[in-house]
Amino acid sequence: MKKDKKYYGDTKLNHFCAFCGCPTETEDHVPSKCFLDKPHPQDLPVIPCCCKCNHDFSLDEEYVSCMINCMKAGTASPTLVEREKTRKSLLHNPKLQERISSQIRDFGGVLLYDIEKERFEKVFRKLAFGHLAFENDTLAWDSPYSIDIHLLSEMSDSQRDDFYHPYRGELLPEVCSHGFEHVMLCYEDDGSYSYFSPWVTIQEGRYRYCVSPNGNIVKFVIAEFLAVEVNIEI
Repeated sequence: MKKDKKYYGDTKLNHFCAFCGCPTETEDHVPSKCFLDKPHPQDLPVIPCCCKCNHDFSLDEEYVSCMINCMKAGTASPTLVEREKTRKSLLHNPKLQERISSQIRDFGGVLLYDIEKERFEKVFRKLAFGHLAFENDTLAWDSPYSIDIHLLSEMSDSQRDDFYHPYRGELLPEVCSHGFEHVMLCYEDDGSYSYFSPWVTIQEGRYRYCVSPNGNIVKFVIAEFLAVEVNIEI
């Protein structure tokens, strides 16, 4: 039987939605299952949230998930998209398929993607703030943030190496947090030391993420296609 991996941080934080700060009423998976394939992994991370946030992201998450896989395929044609979940969504929702199809343009073999940036940023903010709450027991719903999005295929080797390299910090995550469980200590040649958190793979080939020990940077990779880095001013 599958069990979700519960948030077990500071119980005071259980009373506030990780995404908006309203009183909590339910729980939400981070990442949403729309980014994962069946059979879903065991121990999926869940965090407390309000009912509004639990429901209001659904259409945006479906769009972003489908758009990423259509970008990966270079088309919104259900017969040419590799991922089964995306094919089903496109067949079930012709308006979504038509919308995404109009946003993928082929100019002489060069594909251009006219994504709905606000919807992407809305979903990526949710993912980052959710991972931050789950890993480091940090709620930052009212904190300023910035988002960098890159196609892995368009990044140079050095850019990918820099992105994959875990961020180091001088502070440990909250004691008893999930982040504290797997933080690592790194000694430098000069005798100094720092902490870094390794990448966490939710599902191979579908989703992985990394939260800096200081909690101000969250990175994740979706479908081994899109690399996202969210910087949060805590």
